[in-house]
Amino acid sequence: MERDAITLQYGDVELPTISDEELRRRASEVLLGMACGELAAGSLTLTSLALDLGESVVEMGQVEPRRILERWVSLPPGARPRPGSITGQALRLVQEGFPAEGLADATARLVPERSGDGPLVRALPLAILARRNGALLKSWADDSALITHSDLTTRTATVGACLLARDLLTRGLEESLARVDQALREEAPLRLARTFRMPGRAEWPEPGDDAVAILSQAIHALARSRDLEGVLEELDNQDRPNAGAQALGGGLAGAAFGIDPSSRRLDQIDEAFRRRADRLALELVDFEARDHATRKAANGASMNLSGLG
Repeated sequence: MERDAITLQYGDVELPTISDEELRRRASEVLLGMACGELAAGSLTLTSLALDLGESVVEMGQVEPRRILERWVSLPPGARPRPGSITGQALRLVQEGFPAEGLADATARLVPERSGDGPLVRALPLAILARRNGALLKSWADDSALITHSDLTTRTATVGACLLARDLLTRGLEESLARVDQALREEAPLRLARTFRMPGRAEWPEPGDDAVAILSQAIHALARSRDLEGVLEELDNQDRPNAGAQALGGGLAGAAFGIDPSSRRLDQIDEAFRRRADRLALELVDFEARDHATRKAANGASMNLSGLG
């Protein structure tokens, strides 16, 4: 696995001010938006993987593939990814005893020449967990994709989706896309790079269900809407609506617009699942605040020590 293929620069960044209360609410809306979108396709698989990943990083303080895979293989059969999907094949290998190390490469041999959309959705909690540290966000997003997907397109698209979700919390879509485009300009394949540009009204999203197509479909829906309902309606009206696009679009809409508390879509989410998402949202924000303060203090101490040398 060519781990260094994605450049891990783009460190601490200045972000518009957002209160802790507003951030906690918006973090919850990102997670619930994913659930609303995926439920429109009759599933909660990708959102469940995302909650597991977020909870694992809060617990471990990092993306730990072995621990995350343990959570995923423990999901009940109805909540697991499709057996024929890349993630589904990866989890089958894990259940047969294949270790986390090298799993993505082994899966790629089973499902060659295939870019997957799953990592884009399941990584969205990282947009909160490393909100103010761009280099860490890129690293964790890449790590999370690399658990099951070795292809560079999926990994870079996952990084882009996380950066976009992070920026949409405090910026508009056009500015956020421009920032992601700038951040990934050197490593994004041309087809993916084109996705991070504000779409025109007459443009159509890319068809298909690979990582670039799913990202394109979600961004086009965001560009044509003003709220979660509009985004999900746009995605539902596209040819052959896809659960990945609907989950991603819902999560990005939660970051960009929030969710109307009276939305009928929220009523469709199981109460226990909703409580879990709300609890995780609080943990994501609290973790990020502590982690950012710790890293900032450590960096300051390093600078002071170097000055004394």
